[in-house]
Amino acid sequence: ISRAALKLCPTGHPAHVMSLTTLAAFLRRRFQQQGVVADLDEAITLCQEALEVCPSGGVASVPHLHKLAWCLSERFTKLVMLTDVDDAIKYEQAALVLRPLGHPDRPESLSSL
Repeated sequence: ISRAALKLCPTGHPAHVMSLTTLAAFLRRRFQQQGVVADLDEAITLCQEALEVCPSGGVASVPHLHKLAWCLSERFTKLVMLTDVDDAIKYEQAALVLRPLGHPDRPESLSSL
């Protein structure tokens, strides 16, 4: 169903980013249950696409930065590719910059680092 929704919401559609992240979340969950790395690879690609659509450096990109970092961290745990953990740290640090001291979600970014 999420794939069909994504096809109905092409780039530029108001629900495009939500469709990308919803499908990414389902693929990540399936990876957690079945361990198929291709699911996680696709989730990472979808998170990257969602991030590209968001304005650079905007607060709206924070959830996508966090989700991408989370997926990369999981793939690192499975495949032990150092580039994944380096990228996960980079994306989580970018999210942290957009969650200044006093922001209610800052602890989430700090704990993810």
